[in-house]
Amino acid sequence: MNPQLPLPAILAVLASVLAVATWGIGDMMTGWNQRRQLVARSELVADRQMSGLMYRLDKALARTSLGKTLARRLAASGMRIRLSTFVVLMAAGGLAAIVFIGQWIAPAFGLAAAVGVGCAFLAYVRHREERRNEEFTAQLPELARVLSNATHAGLAMRTAIEIAADELADPAGEELKRTCDALRMGQSVEDALRDLGERLPSRELGVLISTLVVAARTGGSLVTALRTIATTLEERKEIRREVKTIMGEAVVTNWAIGILGVGGVVMINVLQPDALRTMTGHLLGQVILVVAGAMFIAGLVIIARLTRIKV
Repeated sequence: MNPQLPLPAILAVLASVLAVATWGIGDMMTGWNQRRQLVARSELVADRQMSGLMYRLDKALARTSLGKTLARRLAASGMRIRLSTFVVLMAAGGLAAIVFIGQWIAPAFGLAAAVGVGCAFLAYVRHREERRNEEFTAQLPELARVLSNATHAGLAMRTAIEIAADELADPAGEELKRTCDALRMGQSVEDALRDLGERLPSRELGVLISTLVVAARTGGSLVTALRTIATTLEERKEIRREVKTIMGEAVVTNWAIGILGVGGVVMINVLQPDALRTMTGHLLGQVILVVAGAMFIAGLVIIARLTRIKV
């Protein structure tokens, strides 16, 4: 039998987690409201506005390879949140999992739940990345048409990209504005486009960038090529939509399996209080719970792999 924490300690932890979560959400909303102002300012000015512990934590995380990777993924996902804020929120969620899951079952499973919380945060970032990438891919036909019309009017590629950045909505507009900023800083068109492809990797964007680069090198008929690509991308967009609709049932089933599994475990503990703690107090019960959890996770991963759309 595992000793339970006193109620004041649980309430204190809950209040701390809620305070951190509220602060993190407020920081995120502030980032969204000041998005265009922060884009227009230099990085030095933005850094001067940050101070205190979070500023030092941002700097410390930015020196590590994991911190750089996470910061790059947060930027690619379009989330307006500082790296330090994201890490603090993830740590607070892990602490809450250790405390509250540890009250239901063995403390070791609380640590496992904390790891699961961290994976859930990273999975959410990945989901935002994929969703933003899909939204950008859906805008590629319109982007190709805008570039085609601009080049047909005799405008240079730099000017055509600036026009597309002004006309297209986010995320294409935002990413193209970053490309325009890189061009103004003296970067070549080819390098700026390749950076765009690295931020939002996709087959469709790769084909478009390759066409622009080849046409810029050889001087081919860029207008004809862009119009052909626009038609092709529109067809691929329709195919992706049809495949996504067909696979929608399997995706819903995937989420239903996970929710029913977790809900069933919670329901058992509600109907028979302390059942999970009694079960996990013995080695056999711990093995059964670990095996069942591993099978659920394996099923979710397999279904997610099978329903992943690659057109």
